[in-house]
Amino acid sequence: MPLKNLYIMKLSDYTNYLIKTGVSPTDGYKYLASDNYLSLEQKKLIYAYCYPRHLLDRELPNHVKNYLNQCGNSGKGWLTPDHGESCLFVEAFRSKQYGRFMKHLMHAFLDPDKVNACGGTGEEYCPLCGKKLYLFDTWKGINDPEQEELAIMSRESSVCLCKDCLVQLVNTNLLLEELEGENYLKTVLNQ
Repeated sequence: MPLKNLYIMKLSDYTNYLIKTGVSPTDGYKYLASDNYLSLEQKKLIYAYCYPRHLLDRELPNHVKNYLNQCGNSGKGWLTPDHGESCLFVEAFRSKQYGRFMKHLMHAFLDPDKVNACGGTGEEYCPLCGKKLYLFDTWKGINDPEQEELAIMSRESSVCLCKDCLVQLVNTNLLLEELEGENYLKTVLNQ
C-alpha cells in the first residue's frame, strides 16, 4: 500500500513501512526525498531511525563534534533542543553498539529527581559529545565557572553528562515517543 495515498499519517507509519518491507537505505532515501508531505527534519529523523550507521565504540562523540562544528557551534552544544543532534542520538539508540548504552542513559537521566551535579573533585568527559566536564568541587574552584562545564550525574548511573547533551537526550526521548509510542522505554527496558 503506497503511504502517500493516506490522508493523515504518523511518522511511525513511515518507519514501519520502510523497516517491515525491507526498503534499502538508497531506496529509502529516494522515497523520503520525493515525499512532499514531510518536512526536512521529519525526513532526517525517519532516515536516522530506519538506517542507523554502524557506530564503533566511542565513535558517537566524534559525530556529535563534527555536527556541532558544521553548525558553527565550535563543539559547545545547545541548551535548547536541536533536532540534528537529537537525530544523532536517535541513530545511536537504534545502533547495535550504542543501543543499550542510550537506553541506560534515558532510564537514568530522564527523571529529574534522579539528576544532580557530580560531587567531588576532578574531571570527566561527556560520553555523548566528548566535552571535558568538571566535578562540582573542581568546577566551583575555577575562576570563571560559567565558562566551564559542570558534570551532571544520575543516582542510577556512574556516567556523567554535560547539560547540553542532557537537553538533547530529553528531546531524543520525545522524538522516540513519537516514533515508538509513549511507553517505548518501559518496553525496551524489559527486554
